[in-house]
Amino acid sequence: MSKIPKLPQARLYLKSAQWGIDELVKGKLIGYPFRFYMIGILASLRAVQHALRNHDQNISPMHRKVIDEWWNATPVDGPELSFIKFARDLILKEGSFESYATLSQSGTGEGSNSTVTAEDYDLAYWIDGERHDLLPELRSAAAWCDRELASIEAKLPEQTK
Repeated sequence: MSKIPKLPQARLYLKSAQWGIDELVKGKLIGYPFRFYMIGILASLRAVQHALRNHDQNISPMHRKVIDEWWNATPVDGPELSFIKFARDLILKEGSFESYATLSQSGTGEGSNSTVTAEDYDLAYWIDGERHDLLPELRSAAAWCDRELASIEAKLPEQTK
């Protein structure tokens, strides 16, 4: 008998966002690839909460009870959820999330004899003219989602098929 995931749809979106963050950093993406990943990551992070509410709560009466309790007790103005909602709304509803990624390299030598000795990959976004580091916000939001899902899962019984 194998275990059935307790929150399959919410976990699917969270894993997608976590994968996107890892690939964004690993690939040091800039330009259109950066924007594409940001849209997907932020939409996936926001979909975690909606998947709980619209899909996973329908798994069982206990799921509905536990998820409704979480939904009603979770403040919408907490830093991580506020960031998720704010950034997703700017991208998908306002059509603009002022953010960027830059990749700077330094090295020694010239031409074919040059060697890259250091790289700096910088991700940031702007709110009201103030710059904020983007990568820590993304990682914090994903970690918050993971903690919240774990707290819900701890209240649900194991299921097997």
